[in-house]
Amino acid sequence: MAASKAHRYLVSMCRTGMMEQDPETGLYDFGRAALAVGLAALGRIDVVAVATRALRGLSDRTGATAVLAVWGEHGPTVIRFEENAQPVRMNVRVGSTLPTALSAIGQVFAAYLPASLIDPQIELEEKHYGGSHDAGEFDHILTRVRQRRLNRNVGTYIPGVSALAAPVFDAQGRLVAAVGLLGHQASLDTSWTGSVVQNLDRTARDISEQLGFADPENPGAQRN
Repeated sequence: MAASKAHRYLVSMCRTGMMEQDPETGLYDFGRAALAVGLAALGRIDVVAVATRALRGLSDRTGATAVLAVWGEHGPTVIRFEENAQPVRMNVRVGSTLPTALSAIGQVFAAYLPASLIDPQIELEEKHYGGSHDAGEFDHILTRVRQRRLNRNVGTYIPGVSALAAPVFDAQGRLVAAVGLLGHQASLDTSWTGSVVQNLDRTARDISEQLGFADPENPGAQRN
């Protein structure tokens, strides 16, 4: 595009507030109107809609049952459930709540949500269901979750069932959901370098990027 033509476009966009020109450098940047449009677009993004579209593909690629969970009134709550051709026989369905300290998805929420929210929930669960968790070991698990942005549970919560989980962040970097995979312990590959984990990791990161999250581990990711 010719410089004169580009200049006319920029002048017109400045008049509408979509662009602004720095009076000192002469350089152009997005204006207040563009910011308002961007914020409005972010406000219209529905994490459930975005993630639901991704669950079927994730289940098909991995051969595992894919789930989406959010933090609800009673802790980690499953809100979407996508079974594959070989469903896992377990008492987890839409509306199910998962233990915060014991489940792979629950530990993801514990790793990123404030302790003021997590600690009372764990205490309530232990009073209701009995048992207790080792605080030192739990802190170690949460540290590893933050380091990997992934978690796994290999038959320790439900015997014979393995689970993987990954966090989903919004444009402000807040945890808004967790994506998980469930499968039979004998057949679900839970190795950190395996294709199942890689598929889950990429799906969770893609969902986060669609929600406007600027991934510090992926400088090429742009806010929507």
